[in-house]
Amino acid sequence: MTKKYSLLKIRESRNEFEALLRIYGVSNMTFSKIIGVNYATSKKFIIKPSTLRFIHAQRLADFIGLTVQDVVDTIVYDLK
Repeated sequence: MTKKYSLLKIRESRNEFEALLRIYGVSNMTFSKIIGVNYATSKKFIIKPSTLRFIHAQRLADFIGLTVQDVVDTIVYDLK
């Protein structure tokens, strides 16, 4: 897939969504290409994942091999 992040880098994630991306080795640049938005927009989605649209969550889930529900659950976990 892509590069793998160290455990320390995963622990330093701002939220669970960013940790999910790092666990699967998805960088911000790769994330922006997967969901089809520019780099600045993808950075905003990582900082505040609740603004992510369903189609973007679906594209990400297809890329990393998860269900959309898994991605949504990760986002909802941060809202609690």
